[in-house]
Amino acid sequence: MNEFVALDFETANGKSASVCSVGMVKVRDNMMTETFYTLVNPEDYFSKGNIAVHGITPEDVADAPIFPEVFEHMLDFIGELPVVAHFARFDMNVLYASIQRYQLDMPTLKYFCSCNMARKTVKHHSYSLKNMMAYYQLDFHGHHHALNDAKASAMITVRLLKSYPSLDDYLKKNRSYLSAMKNKATKKAQLDRYNKDLVSVKPTVSDFDMTHPFHGKTIAITGTLHMKRKETVQYIVDHGGKFEPDIGAPIDILIFGTQKSGKPSKKETIIKNKIASSQEILLISDDKLQQLITFYS
Repeated sequence: MNEFVALDFETANGKSASVCSVGMVKVRDNMMTETFYTLVNPEDYFSKGNIAVHGITPEDVADAPIFPEVFEHMLDFIGELPVVAHFARFDMNVLYASIQRYQLDMPTLKYFCSCNMARKTVKHHSYSLKNMMAYYQLDFHGHHHALNDAKASAMITVRLLKSYPSLDDYLKKNRSYLSAMKNKATKKAQLDRYNKDLVSVKPTVSDFDMTHPFHGKTIAITGTLHMKRKETVQYIVDHGGKFEPDIGAPIDILIFGTQKSGKPSKKETIIKNKIASSQEILLISDDKLQQLITFYS
């Protein structure tokens, strides 16, 4: 018997820990059996953009419970069941950040994503909640209302599960745990601090060689190089270049080294796609970097 809880959050602003409503639906044997919905006082401001999306205002939540009060009831509703959300990364980030904000105990909480499940299961031009409801010819009323969106995710999941022996079978290779996000969050924070340190690297020289290929260029790095990352960044800034850790920002040069997997990194793939779309970005391998250093030394 397939049993799960579909979950959806709405937030007051761009912060993950600004829950202003939560909706949940319990599914047993492919039938929606219980629902849970409440407004939540985020104890934070509301952005005009978010209000335009879900229509919830500060006045609506003035007398609503705050997240710690709601969370207790959420856990009772979920019990030991796995949780599904459409674009689960968003909802799980909201849940994780809210638990951290109020210093609550982090549950293990097994979850999966109905959007990812759809991508693995059916071919469609779009896997958004609205388009997946249209794909299954289901009525969809009140998008960006937490309970309606939770119901939509539940209905989509029930239909996708028809392609699998059972939910348990699907979850063997497609489950995640809320408690495991702690390690991911810690690693991201460490990487952010590391990149911040690299961006703050200052030149050790005052006169730059204007003919050097790095002069006046914005440069990103990926992979393992023959030099340590900080040494490479120091070389870049000492020759008039600027290090950019964000691959989404405009860059002129990508220096790429080796990957443990032996395959191109995500950064390298993104840059190659940009080049294919006519953006002028120079790719420099670690071997070419060594040659360049030797030539200008």
